[in-house]
Amino acid sequence: MMNKLQLKPRELKIISVIAATHSIGDAAALLGMAQANVSKYLSDFETRVGLKVFERTTRQLALTQFGEALLPYVDATLEKNNQLANFIADYKHEKSGKVTLYAPTGIVTYLARHVIHQINDIGDIRICLKTYNLDRNEFSEGVSFPDDCDILITYAQPKDESLVASVLTKYSVTAFATREYLNNHPLSGPEDLINHSCILIDSMLVDDANIWRFRVHGSDNVNDYRVTGNYICDNTQTALELARNNLGIVFAPKESLRKELTQGMLVPCFPHQEEWWLDLTAIFRKREYQPWRVQYVLDGVLNCLRQQIAQAAHGRPELGD
Repeated sequence: MMNKLQLKPRELKIISVIAATHSIGDAAALLGMAQANVSKYLSDFETRVGLKVFERTTRQLALTQFGEALLPYVDATLEKNNQLANFIADYKHEKSGKVTLYAPTGIVTYLARHVIHQINDIGDIRICLKTYNLDRNEFSEGVSFPDDCDILITYAQPKDESLVASVLTKYSVTAFATREYLNNHPLSGPEDLINHSCILIDSMLVDDANIWRFRVHGSDNVNDYRVTGNYICDNTQTALELARNNLGIVFAPKESLRKELTQGMLVPCFPHQEEWWLDLTAIFRKREYQPWRVQYVLDGVLNCLRQQIAQAAHGRPELGD
């Protein structure tokens, strides 16, 4: 009887992986099983159920109509099992499960280069680094928190006010270009930017322009300047590459281009270092809603970043080196 059908998690996992790969051989390799065993599990399942899950063709496996209807239930069951396993592991403070961290391109690169390897003894925790460059209007309206995200490090505040937003540091942003560009297109202050090719950031676009802010030299006053240009990027690293090729002026953190400044590839546009300050913010769920593995990685990342920021304040290598 169908109501007595016993479903084994391994069978469901095999079905899910075959559906993703369309191949018993590829599924066997991913699962670390012999191909014959994968075929037997699938055959036994189809025999017990009395319905075919996959059509065998000469090139690949395709889901039957029943398989198409079944797959969402299979994946949902596997996810529930995974949640149960994670709950038990978290309750026992076991180091296992996945932690997903999002950040813009430059910050993800920095984390991979300077931070992640400093998190000691992660056990079986899998740290997933993903790129999240701000979308249109997110800089001013707040950043969305991806469904699979555990930690988001970015330049904006979250849209969801129930999330924790911890400011790690303030860092300087100003205008840079190549010496060749500035020799050919001189400017004396931010008010001249309106006549220049500025490399725009998509998340800051308003009416096909960006608003660049600069603190007035020698005061705390901040002025806004509308800038336009022929090039739009969704991240600062790409904008810097365009600027290196003499395509215009880039608005970027000093910390992200210290090597370029040292080597003279880019130079500040203004002699008095008019600048703006951005918050580098870590966004995450309240700790009572976090799995223990997320708290462990979060503490490791934040402690490492704060230590490096403190070292930079005392003249040691800065964030972005």
